[in-house]
Formats: sequence, C-alpha cells, structure tokens
Amino acid sequence: MKFLDDQLLTTLAQRLAPEDRDEMAIPSYLHHNPLLRWVARRRLHLIAAWYERLAMSTGQDLRVMDFGCGTGILFPTLLAHAGKVFGVDLVLDAAAYVVKQLGLSDRVELVSADETEQHIESDSLDIIVAGEVLEHVDNVVEISKLFHRLLRTDGILLVSLPTESALYRLGRRLAGFHGHYHHSNAATIHPLILENGFILERIARVPLPTPFAIYWIASYRKS
Repeated sequence: MKFLDDQLLTTLAQRLAPEDRDEMAIPSYLHHNPLLRWVARRRLHLIAAWYERLAMSTGQDLRVMDFGCGTGILFPTLLAHAGKVFGVDLVLDAAAYVVKQLGLSDRVELVSADETEQHIESDSLDIIVAGEVLEHVDNVVEISKLFHRLLRTDGILLVSLPTESALYRLGRRLAGFHGHYHHSNAATIHPLILENGFILERIARVPLPTPFAIYWIASYRKS
C-alpha cells in the first residue's frame, strides 16, 4: 500500500484554506505528536489493508469510487487494483493538484459530489470507499441509496466512521481540533446503511471494543 508523502501533504497544507485543510485531516497526518500521528495513519493503513483484501477477492482492473476523497491520499493504493478511480468531493482543489503532480489523470476522474450521478453510471462500480466522511453529511439515507444505485450487484461499500466517544473527543482535543461538526457517528450511521440495501460482511471496532473504540471500519455488500 502507498500513500502521499509528507512533503506533498505539507505543500497541500500551505495551499489550502484552513477549514479545508482541517476537513481533509492533513494536520492529523503531520501532527508533531507521534502517537496522534500514528493513530491517524493507522486508520489509513487499515482501510487500505481491507481494500486490498476486498479487491483481490473481487478481481483486477476495478472501477472504484473514493467518496470524500479529500487530498486523494488513498489514490495510490486504490489504483494498485483499479483501472479507474472516481475521486468525489465537494472541494477538489487538493485532489486535482495531487492528480497533476503524480500524473494520474489517465486513471483518476475527479467529480463534484453534487454531480456524481451525471458522471458515474448506475450499477457500474465494484467498490466504494468512504473513509471518515459520512459523519459530515446530513443526508446519510440519500447517500446510502446513491451508493446502492452506483454499485454493481454484489458490489462492496467500505467505510470508516468515528464513534464520537469520550476517548475520540479527547483525541480530537489533543490533536488541536475544537468544536463539534459531525452530524452523526458510527452507531447511528451503521443501521441506516443496513436499511438501504446493504448486508454487513465485516466490522472492526478500533482500537478496542465499545466503549473504548475510536472508530469503526466496516464492509457491506450490496443486496
């Protein structure tokens, strides 16, 4: 698995507006505290490991959507098994810069979140990755239905979700984030995904079971 290097992340942090930089978790990946930096990057490594396992069981040359792609930090890992990656987000400046710098334009298509269905055909995706993004949206039901429409039969949805537990909130404060801007959490999002056409295949609560979990990682199959 491969991610964006620190130099590129630092450049992005300098180019982005502070609110966009924080939304894309760049300060967490570059945090001066090695423990907090490890926690942020550990989530990335787990998502990547789950994706690679799912991709190898699904096949090569996949069509994958990175929903809430942010900086595109997962693009290198996703492209190791995908012929085409759709990077979807409301703010695409950082991802566009990364695509240009890494020469990925022939395999990565960037799509504004509000134009997703105009650019991606129904029943056409093998895997959708949504890492730490669904808690930011206020229409999880509609997004779940969108995922269901875009995935092919037996397609996979891979998500990571914050718990908003006391331990999670403490970590946010230590990392320098203030306030509360999440609309929901793992416990409230999970049943909505199940109610809108998905079957749970695997779930992990990290680093320990509830109430000590900071986030969940789960994979669902389109039913």
